[in-house]
Amino acid sequence: MSLSSIDLINNFEMYFDGSDMTNASLYLCIDSSVGDSAAQTIIESMRASGLWSADTAKTVPAEHKLMYVEQMKFIGYVSGTIDGKEFYASAYDHEKFPYNAGRWEEWKRFIAANY
Repeated sequence: MSLSSIDLINNFEMYFDGSDMTNASLYLCIDSSVGDSAAQTIIESMRASGLWSADTAKTVPAEHKLMYVEQMKFIGYVSGTIDGKEFYASAYDHEKFPYNAGRWEEWKRFIAANY
């Protein structure tokens, strides 16, 4: 199944690292079947690999999602599985929060190797 940028924004909880600007506009996209506990497990493993800051992950509030649809330029996404359930990591670009292409490549390699 192919997902659009709008699908990822509107249909998933989008976790982001608000403290590490090399992760700007990179998101873990988690649906209710995967849940917050699995999201935290993924984030912890990313922290252990130096790909997520020590600060608590943030999520995009529902009231901001329309703005994301309108203002974010979609770069792409990858999928992984945890406990037999699929999750996604997505990259967008925004003039105030430009994504880091090198960090996105690190995220993709990490997910491919671990999930």
